[in-house]
Amino acid sequence: AVEPIGRMGPPQGLAAVGRLVDTDTPEAAAKAVAAAIALHGTLGHSELASLFRPKEAGDNRERALLDYLRARVAAAGDDAALTFEYLGACCAAGQVDELERVTRDRSIAYDAVQACTLLREAGGAAGKDPRPLINVCDRHNLFGELATALLARRQLRHLMLYVRSVNRAASAPVCAALLEAGCEAARVAEVVSPLHAPSAPAVLGSMLDAECQADVVASLLEPLDGTHLAQDDSLAASLIEAAVGRNKLPLLKPWLDARKAEGLPPGAPNSEAIEGAIKQIKKWW
Repeated sequence: AVEPIGRMGPPQGLAAVGRLVDTDTPEAAAKAVAAAIALHGTLGHSELASLFRPKEAGDNRERALLDYLRARVAAAGDDAALTFEYLGACCAAGQVDELERVTRDRSIAYDAVQACTLLREAGGAAGKDPRPLINVCDRHNLFGELATALLARRQLRHLMLYVRSVNRAASAPVCAALLEAGCEAARVAEVVSPLHAPSAPAVLGSMLDAECQADVVASLLEPLDGTHLAQDDSLAASLIEAAVGRNKLPLLKPWLDARKAEGLPPGAPNSEAIEGAIKQIKKWW
């Protein structure tokens, strides 16, 4: 079918492809797709894509459109607009595994904000599986958007697994976004626990700004024991600074006392910061 259509002018070629599509059989659709892939430069991408627009979900046109766009993206992975068109078609067809593959493939370009919005608003199967959205937000550092989307979908367990297993450094922006969206502090603490030590001061600051309860702060900080202090000489000072700046240093007392009870290496920066904070609490509170 490709060679005869290729000898026609664009109007006649489009009409021939349209007749193949209207035949509405898998064989005719495959011929139409082959012709479209080979001749899109002559016949026009938009015109060909319009011929394949499905009249109803699951018909031969839908499969033909997906096959055509998949081939185009494979050949032109740097075309962000084309990729977005394909992502939209996959959402409409419920092709979640293909959405996951495309959003994960770093050789394929797409507009991150457009893709994130598309996936956040997707319904059906595409709206239930968080993997494509996680891929986009992780690849492009859209952690706040991911957090609020999964909160709205009641998929915080997926967010918890992401923070724990995929990108622990995302815990601070995830925490801030969840709290700003009105998520309970105790639930947020579950999502970001166990704390990623480098992110701990920022997470603590967000929790304190949200006026979270003392027991939530204590449970959140508890895993940050002497092992973490030995790996980061400034960890204690950073946590204390976050609390002092918000006039909430007493909330750190259980953690400070626990670290002191573990035994503080004399003269170490963390030891001095903890001893100083304990004295300050005794003096002023």
